[in-house]
Amino acid sequence: MHENHRARVRERYFAGGLENMDDRAVLEMLLFYCIPRKDTNPAAQLLLDTFGSLSGVLEASPDDLRSVKGIGDNAAAFLTMLPQVCKRYMTGTLTEKSLYLDDFNAVSRFVSSVFLAEKNEVFMLLCFDGAGRLTNTSETQGEKAAVAPDLDGLLTFAEKSRAKTVIVAHNHPDGLASPSREDVNSTKQLIKLFSQNGIKLADHFIQGADGLLSMRSTERFGVLF
Repeated sequence: MHENHRARVRERYFAGGLENMDDRAVLEMLLFYCIPRKDTNPAAQLLLDTFGSLSGVLEASPDDLRSVKGIGDNAAAFLTMLPQVCKRYMTGTLTEKSLYLDDFNAVSRFVSSVFLAEKNEVFMLLCFDGAGRLTNTSETQGEKAAVAPDLDGLLTFAEKSRAKTVIVAHNHPDGLASPSREDVNSTKQLIKLFSQNGIKLADHFIQGADGLLSMRSTERFGVLF
């Protein structure tokens, strides 16, 4: 009986993708692949009741997922892996072709994809060569609400990458894409540090729950790039 139901759900997906499937149906189908030979509808509904939405489920920790009845190690691993797979797909497709400094939209999409599914703050440095082509990146992992990159270490990395221009970016996982006073001050420090060593800091992106902000495009923060 369950196999027939699963076959019908799969055929519905093959016929129209996820467009006509609600969050419960999507979760039910996802759980097919980690909970064999059981009706996954109750577990899907319980997950939604617990975390509020499909995105809430996919952003939950393994321990929180395992606390839901019917969700074991396999299901917790599978569900938490999905956002990370999406992140790898997005960053991979954007860097398979050369990414250039003057393509603001492509650079913005790449930055946003790097921060996908990150629960802690992360600081990223993007290095561009003399032709404006992205050649290297580095990431500094932080904590829930703070990240403290080594400024001299960033300069060393940029110099080893032979960067002529760099962009920095960081995320506010649970906040808005608005720079703190510390963000503004550190940006000014980086502009000076890089400039003294023949490297231009072109922008500082901040990813928040409300989207991506370019400090260069927002003059009210008093930062001159």
